[in-house]
Amino acid sequence: MSAQQRPEDQSELDLLRQQVAELQQRLQASEEYTHILRQVLNNLPAAIYVTRADGHIAFTNTNFAGNWGQVPSDFEGRALRDLFPPDTAVVWQQNVHDTLAGGVLVANQESFGAGETLRHYDNLRFPIYDLKGTPLALGGVATDITDRVRAEASYAEARRILEGIVNNSPTVIYVKDPDNRLILVNTTYAEVMGRTIEDLVGRKEDELFPPELVASWRENDRQLFASGKPQHFPNTFYINGEPREFITVQFPLYDDQRRPYAICGLSTDVTELKRAERERDVLQQEIIAAQQAALRELNTPLIPLDDDIVIMPLIGSIDSARATQVMETLLDGVSRHQAQLAILDITGLPVVDSQVANALLQAAQAVKLLGAEVLLTGIGPEVAQTLIGIGADLSGLRTPGTLQAGITYALRQKDRGRAAPAVRLL
Repeated sequence: MSAQQRPEDQSELDLLRQQVAELQQRLQASEEYTHILRQVLNNLPAAIYVTRADGHIAFTNTNFAGNWGQVPSDFEGRALRDLFPPDTAVVWQQNVHDTLAGGVLVANQESFGAGETLRHYDNLRFPIYDLKGTPLALGGVATDITDRVRAEASYAEARRILEGIVNNSPTVIYVKDPDNRLILVNTTYAEVMGRTIEDLVGRKEDELFPPELVASWRENDRQLFASGKPQHFPNTFYINGEPREFITVQFPLYDDQRRPYAICGLSTDVTELKRAERERDVLQQEIIAAQQAALRELNTPLIPLDDDIVIMPLIGSIDSARATQVMETLLDGVSRHQAQLAILDITGLPVVDSQVANALLQAAQAVKLLGAEVLLTGIGPEVAQTLIGIGADLSGLRTPGTLQAGITYALRQKDRGRAAPAVRLL
């Protein structure tokens, strides 16, 4: 201690040194706190910023600066007008003024960029006060919600498309819960029921359909929930007083735990299809009948030889159905052509049993009843034995050996008829 330094001066100097040390400790603690706080804010996913009342940025975290391709030091201490386009700076400066003047938290959404660079944010703006309660700056937290906005837009678009498909489909579409309460119907369902969608959703099927029909549906639903397999069944509904046929398919809907929580049904109006099928069946039967008629004509052809002579050559086997056809065709031909003589040629028959022989004789006798003569040509040895064996009565029936002989006989008979002199009545 020097001679001039007094003890009280030394005490004041020590006190000052102590105060400086305390201030240095506080400053260090404050710097450490600021460093920690900045690290916390820099690791938050939101963009955080503080703008003073004069329009200068006091703080940004790395997320905020990174959105602009910069670092926080590029923003801090600089004016809004020096950092952003004029129109953006004016809007932000106005936000600072309004928030500090209003003194309340403000929440809104903002978008920046265009096309692929368009980003969407949820913004929170709030006033920051000094220790005396004076508005000092604006604090802001901007959360990037671009992915959520895009997902919501994608979901909305998918829902719009799905609703368009459901409500424009000609198929009746519905969803009902296990209590048979409708939780979704489309416009076609509403049109079929003659009600609005709003009037149908929330109603039970018991309120809309006959009890016996609902009872059968409930049994189907029970089986559906038990098996988990789709069901197909027909339904008939009256639309504008006209019965319409539907084919319905039902299948269960499952939650994330694979537990069934509802039934979806699709009912397709097949009235016109069924009508077309019935018309096609009728047409098919008509075609089959026409084909059968054509085959009958081919199987039992009747050939007019002259004005009053017809020939029926028989080829192939004959069963009872064809035997009946032979008789019908022969009688019809004799009557239609007013034939006086019919030649029934059996040269082409491989086998003539007793049943066929009787059918041929019956046909010949039937023709005689129409006033025509019958020639049975082409009788071979085996057929002759069959006729004798069954005791066939061939009296009054000419049997030329060949078709040619029969034709010759028939033409000769016709010529004789023409040459016979007319009888004069006195």
